[in-house]
Amino acid sequence: MKRQYLVIGLGRFGTSLSIYLHNLGAEVMVVDKRESLVNEIADSVTHSLIADTTDERAVKDMGIDQFDNVICAIGSDIEASLMTTLLMREFGAKHLTSKASTGLHGRLLEKIGADRVVYPERDMAYKLARDYQATPGIEELMTFTVNQKMFEFKAPAAFNKHTLKELHLRHTFGINVVAIRRGESIVTSPGANEIIYQGDGMLVVGEVEKALRALQNLERNK
Repeated sequence: MKRQYLVIGLGRFGTSLSIYLHNLGAEVMVVDKRESLVNEIADSVTHSLIADTTDERAVKDMGIDQFDNVICAIGSDIEASLMTTLLMREFGAKHLTSKASTGLHGRLLEKIGADRVVYPERDMAYKLARDYQATPGIEELMTFTVNQKMFEFKAPAAFNKHTLKELHLRHTFGINVVAIRRGESIVTSPGANEIIYQGDGMLVVGEVEKALRALQNLERNK
């Protein structure tokens, strides 16, 4: 059964999110009071509606409690963002995500009922900075906690023909090796005596920041 999303606010963030969700197979209803923006995206989502979500009467008729996720993507108009978030909560949103433009805005959204607050511009800037600073070849795959992630990187020359036991990866890099990608084959749950070769794809879980620093030191010292 397809998940159902309600996305309110068709700025760049709301529009992109709606299209991506729909392309991934979700049912998406979009709402904005600006007719031109609604008409522009109507063919790219499941349903569209022109409405003012700060109007309690308009919100009451939307069937908010029928959606699996409600996303308030209004960012620049803080009053409209807060009013919309409050009404979404009051009318039964199961899981409510709201976009914030500042830290104070985010704290207010949390206090009035947002289950999750996102900062798209800040998060994208952080990701871009990480991409610029990352050692080439590292790809983050999954986040578990702030520090613990699953990621993959190519084994550097310093790893070549050393066993996992000899490399002390947990101590030096803060990582545990889950699998090794070598050509067409994959070694799962490798043992301590598994030999690593330069260029092996190493799928690991651990402290990405510590691993990045250690790999960068290897690059500088080679």
